[in-house]
Amino acid sequence: MPTNYQSADFSQLYRQFKNEGGVDDLRRLSSLVDLGKDYVFFPNLVEHISFLDKGCAILDERRDYLKVRYAEVLKLTEKVGLATDLEELVELHRRLNVVAVELYLRGIGVMEIHALITSYRHRLTEKVIALISEKLAPLPCEFTWFNMGSDGRREQTFFTDQDNALVYKVDGVEEIDVFFENFANEVVAALDQVGFTLCSGNIMPSNPHWRGSLAEWGRKMEGIFHDQSQDNLLRIIILMDVTFCTGSSSLGQRLIDKVQQMIHDNFGALMVMARSAIMSNVALTMFKKLRLEKSGDHRGMFNVKLFGWAPLIMTARVFALKYGLTDNNTVERIKHLEALNHFEADLSLDLQKAYRVLSNAKMVSQLEAIVTGRKYDYYLDPENLNESEQVELKKALSSVEALQKLAYNSFFGSSGM
Repeated sequence: MPTNYQSADFSQLYRQFKNEGGVDDLRRLSSLVDLGKDYVFFPNLVEHISFLDKGCAILDERRDYLKVRYAEVLKLTEKVGLATDLEELVELHRRLNVVAVELYLRGIGVMEIHALITSYRHRLTEKVIALISEKLAPLPCEFTWFNMGSDGRREQTFFTDQDNALVYKVDGVEEIDVFFENFANEVVAALDQVGFTLCSGNIMPSNPHWRGSLAEWGRKMEGIFHDQSQDNLLRIIILMDVTFCTGSSSLGQRLIDKVQQMIHDNFGALMVMARSAIMSNVALTMFKKLRLEKSGDHRGMFNVKLFGWAPLIMTARVFALKYGLTDNNTVERIKHLEALNHFEADLSLDLQKAYRVLSNAKMVSQLEAIVTGRKYDYYLDPENLNESEQVELKKALSSVEALQKLAYNSFFGSSGM
């Protein structure tokens, strides 16, 4: 497994979670107080606790429990900053992951879990790089380490892998290139040890495609945009979610600016990405039933990531690119597009709900893997959802299809570009 939960037994909590239908705190609270029809989720645990601080006496026990757990997370995260070796980070990562799973099983929502996990994994990555930098000191020049994928979008869940890039300042000096090749290999190996599994697609700075000087990155991107092969388009898509992690923020911003400018200047690449997003299948038949695997190991199941969550992420991303938005987070992209009147309010609300439902389905499939000890492969058995959750899932998938239709009209219809 990418992350070791072996020593934590979540079986009883998971049974309770299933018996309660996976009800989260927002649903519980809506039965007690008026949250407003547009309140889809708490963005993070701090906002959740702040809301409970304003609540009634019946919520006091819940509020006190969450404050204790949040204090535990802060204490463990503080220890990350004080760690002196990788073994300490392995144990701290495990303990933080266990808290995150327990909080989710006790009703904390997907957006709060995203924010929580992304935050402490960012700190873990920073610390790993600090330890390797100290080991290999002195560094020959400034560098920046980037996060991409779900980490870049601040959408981390219980399992994680490495999606990173490295840029350094000095170009054309062989000794510096060799230094950062070794540096990248050391960091990638250390992150793997700490619980960030190696990327199956090799999207890591140990791969020369994902490291280089700033000038070399410029040359690479010119080549990528000039030759829009399938592999190069995948690299462009991955770079859309690049975000600064650690190192020189000014150097990092120069690369981010370069990526955004090249997207703006390469209309054809955006159109190809839009077509890919629109053509991505959703796990819903024309009769609005779930499209499930008919044979094999996953018979009766569907891939949550490939046929639900990913089409939403991809289509929201191309809309953000079309209108020059710099947001990385999917929900923030949706809200920003609504604010600029590119999405109607009802569609924006439906998409935010769809994101919550699909992310929840993804987390439930991860919990199944954690509890059973099997390898996580993104497949979900709908039988693990109750009837109302299955209805919600179908509505979410319908909302994704509506977004894809809007994208088709926007990019390729008479009102498109």
